[in-house]
Amino acid sequence: FTSLPSVMNDFANGLFWKIGGGLVILLICSINMYFVVVYVLSLNHIALYVGAAVLSVLYLAFVAYLTWLCLIALGVSALACGRSVSVTRTLLTEDSPPPPEK
Repeated sequence: FTSLPSVMNDFANGLFWKIGGGLVILLICSINMYFVVVYVLSLNHIALYVGAAVLSVLYLAFVAYLTWLCLIALGVSALACGRSVSVTRTLLTEDSPPPPEK
């Protein structure tokens, strides 16, 4: 949300901070995955290898999904698959008032 001018107005992140933040995220995810692999390999058990592989695939799929949603929110409409999502409309919509009682 900090990169969306429709939400943050003049305080939205610029291109430099978007790219820098993306690189920091990639670095942190890479370090986490490295330490998981090193730890599991030190345990020397095939069931743990399989479990770590499954969890790693799920983790990477979830990160890819979040990245996909973030790119759609930032305006990459080619990824939206025919759906449009308005962040400002979602954030600013209030519940409709209850109907008057008779």
